[in-house]
Amino acid sequence: MREPSHFRRVIGMIDPARQKAERSGRLAEWIALTVLTLKGYRVIATRQKTPLGELDLVCLKHQTVVIVEVKRRKTLIEGEWAVPAMAWQRIGRAAEIWLSKKGDRLYSADRRFDLFLVAPGFRFCHNLDAWRPENPLTHG
Repeated sequence: MREPSHFRRVIGMIDPARQKAERSGRLAEWIALTVLTLKGYRVIATRQKTPLGELDLVCLKHQTVVIVEVKRRKTLIEGEWAVPAMAWQRIGRAAEIWLSKKGDRLYSADRRFDLFLVAPGFRFCHNLDAWRPENPLTHG
């Protein structure tokens, strides 16, 4: 019988599959960060935790705050379906919380939510404006 995950953490055991997924996710985020930087984005934060979840990358492009969700999947097509509407809504609320603590300049800036997909072999796809809030708040 397997121990509960919290027990494994307490005694220092780490699930090898979880370790592999963590490394894979970090590599995907590094690829996204590198590509976006080369495309002229200024990465202002990575792996930002909020009570509603984590924001993978927060960037600035011109005067727009770009929240980037990074997904690594076996194929880019699988990645397209990796973020359901409920997850985007959670990401939107998490961004709202995080930005509200960063001052008026960031909070009142235009926002965009992008999806950055990574597949084996360093294949990637940057989907701009992948999601928009149904009821966007008025900023400014």
